Amino acid sequence: MRVIAGMAIVLLHTMNVSEIIWQDDLSLAQERLSMAVVYSLMWAVPVFIMVSGALLLDPQKDISVKKIYGTYVLRVVIALAVFVFIFRLFDMIMNRERFTAMIVLETVYKFFSNSSWSHLWYLYLLIGLYLLLPAYRMVAANCDEKAFGYLFVTGLVFLSLVPALESTLSKIAFNLQIPAVYTLYFFAGYGISSGKLKIPREWGLLLFVTGNALSVLLMILSWKIPMSGIDTILSSYASPAVVLEALGLFAMIWNCKLPDGVVSVLNIPDAAGFGLYLIHMIPLRFILKYSGLDPYDVGWAAFVFIWAGCYATAVIITALFRRIPTLRRLL
Repeated sequence: MRVIAGMAIVLLHTMNVSEIIWQDDLSLAQERLSMAVVYSLMWAVPVFIMVSGALLLDPQKDISVKKIYGTYVLRVVIALAVFVFIFRLFDMIMNRERFTAMIVLETVYKFFSNSSWSHLWYLYLLIGLYLLLPAYRMVAANCDEKAFGYLFVTGLVFLSLVPALESTLSKIAFNLQIPAVYTLYFFAGYGISSGKLKIPREWGLLLFVTGNALSVLLMILSWKIPMSGIDTILSSYASPAVVLEALGLFAMIWNCKLPDGVVSVLNIPDAAGFGLYLIHMIPLRFILKYSGLDPYDVGWAAFVFIWAGCYATAVIITALFRRIPTLRRLL
């Protein structure tokens, strides 16, 4: 699932960055098709979060507060600081800026304000999930199937359906005191993996297909009804369509048994997953922003080559860096 989600995220960013850079020159059909691809891949980040929930909320795993801070949080904070600086250096080099002391101060500001490259938002999310992990683990360990189902349905209604309705209708006063949908995904991954949330594979397929169909329907409606607020739903990880897709894909794949040979091949990009997420935007930005290549002029096959090239480059670089002990702990 992590490999599939990683591929999906790189393709999502390939299409999204392309649309942002070239949006003034795109035809309506090009713009709509680009965003259709983006919206159809929004399940990728939720799947990553669900995998983390399945692994980290397992009561059988011994995860102390010391390990949370000394291993999980520390790793992400260091990676965040390092890559905020690397991305600032990249921008400086590509924009031919001079290196000054202000670069360091800007990096510190960007680190604390989440104003570096946009995809780093996920690392701030991880830190927040890790900090709440002791409380989340207590809930998971002491929740039977009935209680878990109640919490999940309540979260589904107030963290996904209500925000979707608010995007197209008026403000709804009733809410949960949880700011985002990511907690729902975190617990959903654990629920499916532990059996407390039972979704058979065939139902998983149905949920995934239904989510895709709903996404297509919302896209058509957004084209037909301007200023309707539907774009807000489509671009949100709280979208009911995204929730259905993520739940369905997770349920389909979680218990799949793969041949040893396939597992050996998948272990390479899987081990590089964290580094892939951090690094892939560097070649992607270079190609799309600084090389002068307009993939829309070349044709849709260009997007496939850019996506595959950036994915492979990030995996190879991460795999090589992970051979160095210090960098292995970081990536």
